[in-house]
Amino acid sequence: MTGPIGEKGTVWQVAPATGATREMVTLDPARAFRALRRQWIVICATAFIGGTIALLNGIGTVPRYEATVTILLDQERSELLHQVSALPNAVVTDAAIQSEMEIIRSRSLALQVVDALNLHQDEAFLDPPIDATVKIVGALRGLAAPLLGGSGQDSAFPQSTEPADLEQLAREQAASILLNQVMVERIDRSFVMRLTFTGFDAHQTAMIARAYGEAYTQFQLAGTTEIAINAGNWIRERLDTMERRNIEAASAVQQFRIENNMLQARGDLLSEQQQSEIASALVRAATDTAALRAELESYEALLDATPGEMAAISALYADGDANNPLVALRREYLETRRNLLRVTSQAGEDHPQAARLQNALDALSADIALTLEGEVTALRTRHNIARSRENSLRQELAMVTDTGQGNEAVGQLAQLEAVAQTYAQVYADYLRRHETTMQQQGFPIASVQILSDAEVPRAPSSPRKLQLLITGIFMGGLLGLLLAALREMRTAPLRTATEVALQSGLPCVGLIPLKGDALGKQKANKVAERTATRMRQEIDRKVPLAKGRIVGLAAVDDGGDVASVVAALCQAMVTRSGCVALVDAGGLSASAKNMLSHLENVEIGSFEDLEQSFFEKYARRATDEALSDWREQWPYTLIVMPPLTHAVIQDNVSSMLDASVLSITWNKVTPKLLIEAMRDHREFRAGLAATVLDSADLRGARRYMDPDEYEARLINA
Repeated sequence: MTGPIGEKGTVWQVAPATGATREMVTLDPARAFRALRRQWIVICATAFIGGTIALLNGIGTVPRYEATVTILLDQERSELLHQVSALPNAVVTDAAIQSEMEIIRSRSLALQVVDALNLHQDEAFLDPPIDATVKIVGALRGLAAPLLGGSGQDSAFPQSTEPADLEQLAREQAASILLNQVMVERIDRSFVMRLTFTGFDAHQTAMIARAYGEAYTQFQLAGTTEIAINAGNWIRERLDTMERRNIEAASAVQQFRIENNMLQARGDLLSEQQQSEIASALVRAATDTAALRAELESYEALLDATPGEMAAISALYADGDANNPLVALRREYLETRRNLLRVTSQAGEDHPQAARLQNALDALSADIALTLEGEVTALRTRHNIARSRENSLRQELAMVTDTGQGNEAVGQLAQLEAVAQTYAQVYADYLRRHETTMQQQGFPIASVQILSDAEVPRAPSSPRKLQLLITGIFMGGLLGLLLAALREMRTAPLRTATEVALQSGLPCVGLIPLKGDALGKQKANKVAERTATRMRQEIDRKVPLAKGRIVGLAAVDDGGDVASVVAALCQAMVTRSGCVALVDAGGLSASAKNMLSHLENVEIGSFEDLEQSFFEKYARRATDEALSDWREQWPYTLIVMPPLTHAVIQDNVSSMLDASVLSITWNKVTPKLLIEAMRDHREFRAGLAATVLDSADLRGARRYMDPDEYEARLINA
């Protein structure tokens, strides 16, 4: 629509507002886009503020460096240690890996690192730099402390009068700093642990990370060596006993041969097949009896050992049987003992946790002793059975042989040789285990391995200024979106003719632009002219075939520019009829009258003159004769009344009006205010021909309109 608006009236088909209705919430992309277009300044402002805060935080943050050491719980070395050591290591499980991570995070290991690098004597390490944010928070907290009634000291904990060990306090402080800055994590589900230390100096950070890896390796070696020493001491005692018994068994064989003149072989004395089988069975039975006797004596000797030695050596007799209860008890005993050593080293023997672990250790020792007693009973029963079988075979051999003393001597010699061979095998086994423990003491095998040592970091790991800036802008943008959504969800004032029609049920003819509108004076004048023409058309439609139409114009409040509406409407009326009578009934200011006085063919009069012309003395209504004369003289009479929120319209004025026009201040009047004002002025509402939005910002109004709306196209025409 680029041409002039004709005389054809605008048709309004708007249903009046009938009260609150339930609206279905739907997502309208076009409406959302318009809301973003309206609130983009808020979103950009909050995003800029968020980015600025993040950038300032990044600038005020002290650079930090990270050094990483990767540690492998070496399963191949653990299996090697399981094969050669007298004390096989427990299977590494998730719980075991968590235990190793706690060892790395322990205070005892931190103190070892402090002592290795003399960190308690490094003033720069003990007094690290502080971030600007922390300084600001600390200053604010210090200022707020007197207001909150806080104090620097707690009366519940009086200060000690004993002199403090300054060096020990410095060590504890350095260890606390290390524990706060070290992080240990497991890489996925593997047996690899990642140790990361964060510091303020690149070279010192790498040195501390390396020292942590070395201290952890030394801790593992020390534990393995201690176990090997305890096992070696017990094996050495049993080795002496087995050596003596081996010598005694060998001497008995030689003595028997000398006494029975059996130093040289004299042939086979048992020639029959039955005698040979019985003799062979007797030899096997004697061998089994000797083996059971040696094992029984070893277990009986183990019962006399100390609880620690008993727990350390008891698993030797399990012969690699994972189902043997001694293996599980020994593993639990060693794990409990290791935890006890760690707790006592950190907190002392009087700590409650140390007492509970000691009680558990004593209970495990008692369980091991009871299990050993059960094993001794079972071995004694088996030994008696084997000895009975041996005696039975010996009696049977004596019955079937007729050679008498010769065959019996051969059997006794075989029995003695079997006993001597068994003791020799047991002695060799103890000797081999003793050699292994001695090797392990001299060359301990650790079950951990440093995969990659820490390198000096080339660049700070934090703060990441670009990431902080992007995060700040993103978070600020999110906050801006939230604020924009809250602003959009509030009760919005009326800004378009469509909103006025939908939310109040009143017909609205359009917008009267604000003076000096951003779209330009020429476009503002065209919009005002079209709006005024539609106002005059609605008035003519409201009062058809009438002479001298008397129109009342009032604003909802005094926030708008009523003079602009009056000027535009007067121009439209002058174009139609040639002259207009403008009456001020309290709605125009002095400056507005001065501006309107320059309009051509518009005569401005006061309400008092109108009353004198229309009303008789003491009469409430205008006389028909006076009104007829006035209508013949003036085709249009525009009475400007006070705002609806400031005064009650006089009944005598309302009675003479043919139509009324309501001026609504753009972006200032809410639908609720408009509906309540119409409810309070029913006579004015009854003659209402049209409403108009005055003092409108055309550029801002377009943000609330769909580009395809009729009103938007009128503005853009």
